[in-house]
Amino acid sequence: MIIAVVGFMGLMYAIGCGNSSAVEDRLSLAEQLMEESPDSALCILNDITESELRGKRRKARYALLKSMALDKNYIDTTTFDVLQPAIDYYLMAGNPDERIRTYYYEGRIHRNAGNDDLAMQSYLSGLDNLNQVSDSLTLARMLVAQATLYYKLYQINDFVDNNRKAAEIYDKLGKQPQRLKSNLRVLTGEIILNNKHRADSILNVCKVIAKDLPSMKRETLLPFLKWAVNFGTDEEVLDMIEEVQKADMEEDMNMTLARAYSKIGDSDNGLRYLGEAKIAPSNILDSLTYWSVKTEILENMGDDKASLDAFRNYSRMLEKYHTRLFSNELLFSEKKHELEMENMAKIRKRDSLIMWISIGSVLLVCIIAVVYYRYRLNRAGRLIAEGKAEKLKLESENLHFQVAQLEVEREYLKNLLDNQETLSEETRQLIRERIEMLNGLFAQAITNEEKYGRDFQKYTEKIKKDKKNKENFQQSIVKVLDTTHPKFMAYLREHELTERELNYCCLYAIGLRGKEIGNYLDLVRHYNISSDVRRKLGLDVNGENLGPFIKKMMAEE
Repeated sequence: MIIAVVGFMGLMYAIGCGNSSAVEDRLSLAEQLMEESPDSALCILNDITESELRGKRRKARYALLKSMALDKNYIDTTTFDVLQPAIDYYLMAGNPDERIRTYYYEGRIHRNAGNDDLAMQSYLSGLDNLNQVSDSLTLARMLVAQATLYYKLYQINDFVDNNRKAAEIYDKLGKQPQRLKSNLRVLTGEIILNNKHRADSILNVCKVIAKDLPSMKRETLLPFLKWAVNFGTDEEVLDMIEEVQKADMEEDMNMTLARAYSKIGDSDNGLRYLGEAKIAPSNILDSLTYWSVKTEILENMGDDKASLDAFRNYSRMLEKYHTRLFSNELLFSEKKHELEMENMAKIRKRDSLIMWISIGSVLLVCIIAVVYYRYRLNRAGRLIAEGKAEKLKLESENLHFQVAQLEVEREYLKNLLDNQETLSEETRQLIRERIEMLNGLFAQAITNEEKYGRDFQKYTEKIKKDKKNKENFQQSIVKVLDTTHPKFMAYLREHELTERELNYCCLYAIGLRGKEIGNYLDLVRHYNISSDVRRKLGLDVNGENLGPFIKKMMAEE
């Protein structure tokens, strides 16, 4: 019986895995077809039933792909019925590519619903982690979509900047049609900003790209005509008018043609095309252009009264447009503030959770620490004992080494005193004093009793406190070294060291370091004298240090 149950469970698991793999394969196939055959991708997705979508991640992937397919098949949705599983999952647990795709299609739905402010919020959120995104195509589309909103708010610099970035991405991806469209929008923006130099430059770029894309020539006509009207000669304007009229454009270009005829002084054709222009009541920008062109044409015709009336209409429309712009910015600021407050609430909730987890972790660590402490308590005594034994051993070895050094130094000075008959009485007296101090230190090292080293301690205290004693001590070092290391001292004098610099080097010779010498001599900047000595001795600035150099010279002698 048990074997039968286990076998049945294994069979069901294998079937489930097989179905899971088949669904993932179909989702992957739909994703591969999305760019070139979005209608086929939508058919594949429509064939997947809800029962086959198990797990939040798979439902999120399906929701995002379905939203992409609907958008690419020009099926505009204004609700989040399809995309919501992707929003719920990817915006919290998705990688940067999944998040930016979700934010992009969330913004598209807001645009379809006419809510530009929420659309901008989606685009801004999607571009937060710009450097982590590897889906360059979605990034370019996000920039273009955001640029469209910038254009509506008349933020032309941002409109141009976004389209320029998108054009660069499309170029790297080898998508030249999209690159051309973005550059044409950049051209339109530079014309509005009246940047002739930049407009001329981007115009040349567009012409080069358009040569390889003859099917897109019609899309270049309107921007090229606008350039001619703003920056070109009358001949260039006439040439562009002829090209536009030959193309039999479906797009309403009457407004731009009216401006073109107005520029070359053909007021009759200007008024005719202006009258044929189609202007939506809600399109304030087109209305502004209409009244601006009409004012100009009527003024050229000498009809001052009609021109003034047209200008008044233009002024009223401009004021209305500014009011709308201001309202949009306020609304956008409010939405942004609401989003920030929501984020703050999420952060506080997360921080509270982290705090409780931290408290629990601390308590657990304390319990573990108590247990571990009791476990280590017995070992601690043994380790301490072993450490003390090792320390005593090292101290003993160090003591033997120091005693050996004292013996060598004492014997050297005694031999020097006995064999050098030419030594002055002053130098002999200095050597005797050092032998006596070495004897005391030697006895202290052997017996470990401080009384044998008291004379040495008194002597060192004396030379540290009084300036005159310091000078006498330094002079005594010089005299002793003249005897013990004559070649070394001669070498220093040959390089024209001053008495002060000679004393400084001798302190290095007895084993002090630069900072210790500075403290002893009360020199705030001992490296100044050190630099002078190094220069005289020919040492490179970045070469060997002065202390090791002096020790080496003495050792070689």
